Amino acid sequence: MAYAVDDITELIRYHLVVSAQDDGAADSNLVKLMHDVKSMVTTFDIDEPLQWMVCEDCGASVSSELIGPDGAGESDDGGFCCTSCRFGVEDEF
Repeated sequence: MAYAVDDITELIRYHLVVSAQDDGAADSNLVKLMHDVKSMVTTFDIDEPLQWMVCEDCGASVSSELIGPDGAGESDDGGFCCTSCRFGVEDEF
């Protein structure tokens, strides 16, 4: 069964807003939903500035549009390691 956007909107309204204990819980539900939906976007967001991260180990530059919304590769201290360095992937050329 496929749902239309209007059907999904009504499900959200009922399950995340109307049935919430209070306005704070409803807002919290909607914030989490918006964050999760934003991570599904498949195109580059032109409203966000493009940034370059440089791998601390090998010096490779990686565009922020390739890093993804979950911040993969970013460390707690604000540094960054590329996929090859993080997972020990070696070039096979």
